[in-house]
Amino acid sequence: MGIEQIPEYVQEVDMEPLGEIIEIWRYPVSSLGGERLTSAVLGSDGIAFDRAWCICDAETGAPAAPEKELRWRPALFLGARLGEDNRPEIGFPDGGWTGVDDAGLAERLAAHFGFAVDVRPYARNADDSGPVAVNRYLPSPIHLVTTDGLKHLATLAGTDEVSSRRFRPNVVLKTPGLAGFPEKEWVTQRLQLGKALIVGFEETRRCGMTIAPQPDIAENADILRSLLRHNRRNFGIYCTIEEPGFISTGDIASRAA
Repeated sequence: MGIEQIPEYVQEVDMEPLGEIIEIWRYPVSSLGGERLTSAVLGSDGIAFDRAWCICDAETGAPAAPEKELRWRPALFLGARLGEDNRPEIGFPDGGWTGVDDAGLAERLAAHFGFAVDVRPYARNADDSGPVAVNRYLPSPIHLVTTDGLKHLATLAGTDEVSSRRFRPNVVLKTPGLAGFPEKEWVTQRLQLGKALIVGFEETRRCGMTIAPQPDIAENADILRSLLRHNRRNFGIYCTIEEPGFISTGDIASRAA
């Protein structure tokens, strides 16, 4: 379904309010930090250009795996945003940004990682002629977490706060004091986000990236240990899109009664 076909409203049904959208994120390049948005269109595959590219070994073409290989951990200190023509720009720790078509990008990436790194799309655009990457996993259209889930995890891990950025969600809901990990109860449930209707289909299994340091986030192994002990290694949920639509911060999320 193209953007021009997205309905102006979702058919009204009795809904139970769950919380408020306070964060929307897009990650143009897998494994890198993303860009925070105030609004987005949820298409049938999620937010447009989310995780559309990846960094990979320039020699083998193997995509980065920061959760498994220490040589890829510096990826967590890079950011990505969409630039002109919806092509990514990479942000470096010095505050500079370099586009994927910039001739100097390869040199900057090699200096950052210590080996030759390339940035490749998962699917070739009409005007591209270079190599494409093969995704290591089937991406979910939407990844959702809640503030109460983050607070509960912080309590279990014995820390003051757990940042949503550890988990790279697309949507963060501010929930009204719900117990435990509330989003896990929404698996198989239909949820309305703004004008979009989504369906929770499984909990999100966490990996070693959740404990790794990132900008302004310290390493903390108790994050993953707590999830292993108390929630079968899961945190947050994956969702599919039943009805595409527009979402923005401040929108109320609801569940069908």
